Amino acid sequence: MTHVHPDMVRVIGAHLPEFRAPGVLTVRPGFELSNGWLTGRQAIVVTVESGFDGALPNQLEGIPVDVRVASPTKRERVLDPRLYAGSGRVTPDAGAVPEFDSEFDLTGASGASALESVSVPRALKPNLPYEPPPGASLAPVTRTFSLRLSASPDSGWPTLKPFIADTAKTLTVGLYDFTSAHILAEVETALSGKKFSLTLDHPAKNPTADQTDERTVAALKTSLGSAFDQAWALDRMDPLATAWVFPTAYHIKVAVRDSSQLWLSSGNWNNSNQPDIDPVANPGDATAARIRDRDWHVVIDDAGLATTFEAFLTNDHAVAKQHNAAPAAQFDAALLQPNATTPPFAEFFAATTVTDVMTITPLLTPDAGVYVGAVKALIESATTSLHLQFQYIELPKTASAATQAFADLVDAVIARQKAGVDVKIIMSQYETAGYLEQLQTAGLDVVTSVKLQNNVHNKGIVVDSRSVLVSSQNWSTAGTLSNRDAGVIIDNAQVAAYFDRLFQHDWDHLSAQKVAND
Repeated sequence: MTHVHPDMVRVIGAHLPEFRAPGVLTVRPGFELSNGWLTGRQAIVVTVESGFDGALPNQLEGIPVDVRVASPTKRERVLDPRLYAGSGRVTPDAGAVPEFDSEFDLTGASGASALESVSVPRALKPNLPYEPPPGASLAPVTRTFSLRLSASPDSGWPTLKPFIADTAKTLTVGLYDFTSAHILAEVETALSGKKFSLTLDHPAKNPTADQTDERTVAALKTSLGSAFDQAWALDRMDPLATAWVFPTAYHIKVAVRDSSQLWLSSGNWNNSNQPDIDPVANPGDATAARIRDRDWHVVIDDAGLATTFEAFLTNDHAVAKQHNAAPAAQFDAALLQPNATTPPFAEFFAATTVTDVMTITPLLTPDAGVYVGAVKALIESATTSLHLQFQYIELPKTASAATQAFADLVDAVIARQKAGVDVKIIMSQYETAGYLEQLQTAGLDVVTSVKLQNNVHNKGIVVDSRSVLVSSQNWSTAGTLSNRDAGVIIDNAQVAAYFDRLFQHDWDHLSAQKVAND
């Protein structure tokens, strides 16, 4: 395992005066960047203001010094930490920059030599203990299943649209974000006269949103009337939740139709994750696909699993309804960072149906031990290949008992890499240099095993082209342990091969080793 140079913090501390110059922001232990990617060589990392032209040492006591221009968000984090905290920068996609124990602030702005800790302001509301529905089981199930597999931007909406349209009586949904006009229109048409239960979060506004989540709810109340039953999820940040269960997000993306079919995804009902395009059938949509997100989806035709997930959604809804406040005004959420552009797709993948005997393991968080235990076992089972595609991997700033279970997942990946397994990891543009350095410090060979791809929103793993994880859990402490998220592990070679082909396409054609500064 790679560790920080044992003397690096001492060296930095002994030479701090040599870094104190106008325009220098921070200095910390890290790894050298060359041509936009990590070299694996340890270095003293100095962040500076744009236009800095001062003189800094090239090396200290044999350790190279790597000078980088800080991103605007990093600059705000250093010079105005309270503004940074108040801007809702909770996750990398919302602009959060990586945190380091041994990063020194050289501006004097915070009044401390080490960069002061900041936290996002939290609403003062009671914390309710999480309680799953009584009698619900998340045990693996083996039988013949019929699955409809798809991915965005290729075939996500052409799969979700008929799933919604074919609702006969009821649709039960738990979502993080619902801000797309074309999905709203389909729901209003398809669910007229039918029962629609929706538990919804209040996330930062997606830059592609047609309307806010509140306006979506208002429209559905008008069009569907009493058949529509909605609750705001008990997220600590939600202004309309008077208590909280989930600290950062109700991040689930699950819909259950007629208690018999289950749609589960890494993507929301917004234009980033479910764009109204069909590049498989319409080549003219190929350009639009380049500014939309990569997500994986699965529809499972099975009453047993459908009712299992529906029990959890119904329980979440019932608890949330008891702790919702009447809206006083339109909620004005922060804005997420805009989508970037990917290179041209080499091909688009049509949805496909697989019917076979397989084992499916349902995964829900924060149900204790369920996600981490099953996913750790999945990773440890890899003998030839381990392919991961996540929006980001955000290691905790400091190790603790509360974060160890998530760290164990990353350690399991590192162990497979050291055992000679072909480990490949794709992450989005939000995985900036500092986040990669944290992974390198933990022992992952970032130099050869990681690529970045714009607009990755996926949270999936494929093992040995025989098992696959499709989920909404981001790889962070909150995402793997304490937020409401959902996933499934599917043990079936046909299903795994479909998603592995998607992964390999992205690795070969859409991703690159080029990283942005923090």
